[in-house]
Amino acid sequence: MNDSSINDAVNNYVRDHLSPKPEQREYISEKYNELKLFLGGVCFRTGSYARYTAIDPVHDLDVIYPVTNVAVRDNPTILVNQLLAQLKEQYKASSTKIKQIYAQTHSVTIELADFPEGDFSIDVVPAIELTEKNNYGQSLYSVPEILRLNHRNRQQRYERSAERPIGWIKSDPRGYIKAASDLNDANGDFRHATKLIKGWRHACKMAYQDDFKLKSFHLERIVSLYFESNQDSSTVEAIVACLVGLPDYLDQAQIPDRADSGRLIDEYVNEISVPERNLILRLQGGALAIAKQLPLCSSDEEVSSNITALTTVVKPRTGTPATRSVTPRQPWAC
Repeated sequence: MNDSSINDAVNNYVRDHLSPKPEQREYISEKYNELKLFLGGVCFRTGSYARYTAIDPVHDLDVIYPVTNVAVRDNPTILVNQLLAQLKEQYKASSTKIKQIYAQTHSVTIELADFPEGDFSIDVVPAIELTEKNNYGQSLYSVPEILRLNHRNRQQRYERSAERPIGWIKSDPRGYIKAASDLNDANGDFRHATKLIKGWRHACKMAYQDDFKLKSFHLERIVSLYFESNQDSSTVEAIVACLVGLPDYLDQAQIPDRADSGRLIDEYVNEISVPERNLILRLQGGALAIAKQLPLCSSDEEVSSNITALTTVVKPRTGTPATRSVTPRQPWAC
């Protein structure tokens, strides 16, 4: 196999095993369009699914509901409760099967019961549309800080909100979507590489749970920065390069947020303990060793076997060396 055919095999694996399935995408599109109709067209998707960097299966979708009333920042409860009542009433006449619809302090969650891949929920998050624009001429937003968290950590943050109130931060969700779209238009391997390295990260997370601190969006930004400087890179080249460079990104927080250069999207790195950092580096080393084998593959089957090994991590029992299973499996969503 030459470099091009190896890269094609890698991309085919990502498409077939790591990307959301067509039936998932169709379902999510249908449910989002219905919600958008209920909200009068005044909303947009955000997060990895909106950037087309989510991996299979997708279990949640974030939807921003823009408002211009800055008073919402001081008391979001009134608007959230209005949204809750509105959506409960509108879903009564819908064929969509609902588990429950409920309000948190800063969002409304819709848990659906008919998703083909198990659990699926939509979080509707009010955000204040600011007059300030990004470099694409799109509005910036003031959003609840919980929007930066995944859904599990978001719930935990809500539970602690009484002792530490949830704040608001300036954000550029449309800018991140546009930037990812532009990178992929320039080179479709951007999203392939992002999904592949996220597949590795999620396998690590499944094996080590909260002990594995590396965040999905942090990895995505590392891949983005690489492709901004290496626009002709292949998926294989990008994966190897990003894994090689990962230790440098764990030394200290260094990636500025699009909306506020004074805030770093990887600020959590400064709080990672030495054992936590060492765990990431140990798993990174194992992943890099596998990734370096990809350019040497001689068949599609060998490519598939290596990627399966890359995206399958088994936590060793105490007192035994780390091992990697090569039994094929599909990783869960990030």
